[in-house]
Amino acid sequence: MSQNLRIAVPFSLAAILTAVIIWMALNDGQQGPADPTLSAKTEAPPAPQSQLAENAARRKPPTAVRRPVRKRVKKSDGFSRWDLSNLPPNWNAELAKTIHSYFQKLDAYEKGHTANAASQLMKAREELRNFLAGLGPESLETLATILNSEPDFVYRRFMMVAIGDLGPRTEGATWALRDYFVSRNTDPKNRSEMGHLIQAMGKLQNETSFDVMQNLIRNPGYKPYREKFIWELGEHHRRDEAADFFQEGLSNESSKKNRNRYAQALGKLAQPESLPSLYHAYKKENYWVTKQTILGSIGKIGNPNSIPFLEEQARFAGESAVRLSAARALSRIGTPVAMDTLRDVAEAEPDKKTQSYMVDWARERQ
Repeated sequence: MSQNLRIAVPFSLAAILTAVIIWMALNDGQQGPADPTLSAKTEAPPAPQSQLAENAARRKPPTAVRRPVRKRVKKSDGFSRWDLSNLPPNWNAELAKTIHSYFQKLDAYEKGHTANAASQLMKAREELRNFLAGLGPESLETLATILNSEPDFVYRRFMMVAIGDLGPRTEGATWALRDYFVSRNTDPKNRSEMGHLIQAMGKLQNETSFDVMQNLIRNPGYKPYREKFIWELGEHHRRDEAADFFQEGLSNESSKKNRNRYAQALGKLAQPESLPSLYHAYKKENYWVTKQTILGSIGKIGNPNSIPFLEEQARFAGESAVRLSAARALSRIGTPVAMDTLRDVAEAEPDKKTQSYMVDWARERQ
C-alpha cells in the first residue's frame, strides 16, 4: 500500500500544477496586475488636454511671417550708376530717373573740353539745385535711397542738401541724415563728407534734429565731429533751450576747439544767466583764442555788471589779443561807464597797435 501512495502522490501534484497553469493562461490579459503600485510605476497617467495641446504646438514647425517682396532694380532698368535693392515703399521711379539724368548730364559736362563746358556745368548744377529745392516731403525716401547708392561724393552732397531742406516739413529727414552719418562716420576717408552732412543737419531746423544733435555731441564715439555739431546746434531755432547744455560743455569739454564753440554758442544766446559760467570758464581757460571768444560772448550779453571783470582783463591779461577782446567787449556794452573805462584802459595800453584799436572804438561812441 505504501508503494501505491508513493506513485499516486506525484501524479496528484502534477495534475494540480497543470490545472493552475491552464487557469492562468485562460485569465492572462483579462485582469490588471494585482498590485496597484506596480501599475502606477509602469503606466503614466493620462495627460490633461491643455498639456496635449501645448506638446502639439511645440512639435508644429513655426510659420514664417510673409514679408512683401521688394522689387530689385537692375542697372539695365535705366539707372546705370546705381545698383538698387530693397526699394522703399514710396520709391518714385520717375523722380529717380530725372535725378539720374541730371547726374549723367553733369558727368558729360565735367568731361567736356569745349570753351563753354565750365559754364554749362555751373548752369546744370544750378538747375539741379532748383529742381531739388522744389521737392516735397513725399520725395524723402527716394532721395535717401539715392544718397545711399550714389558713388560720386559731389552728387551725394546734392542729396544731403535736398534732404536737409525737407527737415522743416518732415521729421523723417532727421533720421535719414542721422542714419547716414552713423553708418559712414567711422571711415577716415569720409571725414570731409561728414562735415557736409552735418551742415545739412543744421538745415533741418525741426524738433527731432534739436534732440538728435545733442545726443550725437554727447556720444564719445563721435568726438571728431563734435565741433561742427556744436556750431550747428548753436544755429538751431531752439538754441535758447540749450543754454545749460552749452554751459556744461564749456565747463567740462577737454578739447580747446570745442570749448571755443560752446563759448560762441553762449554768445549767440546772449542770456545774462550765462555770465557766471562764462566768468568761471575764463578763469580756468588756458587757450588764448577761447579766452577771446568768452570775452566776446560777455560783451554780446551787454550787461553793465560785467564792466569790472572786463576792465581787469583789458588791463592785465598777458596776451595783447586778449586785452583787445576785453576792450571790444566794453565797447559793445557801450554805457557811459563802459566807455569811460575803455578810454582809461586805452591810455595805459603798452602795445601801440592794440592801443590804436582801443582808441578807435572809444571814439565810435563819442
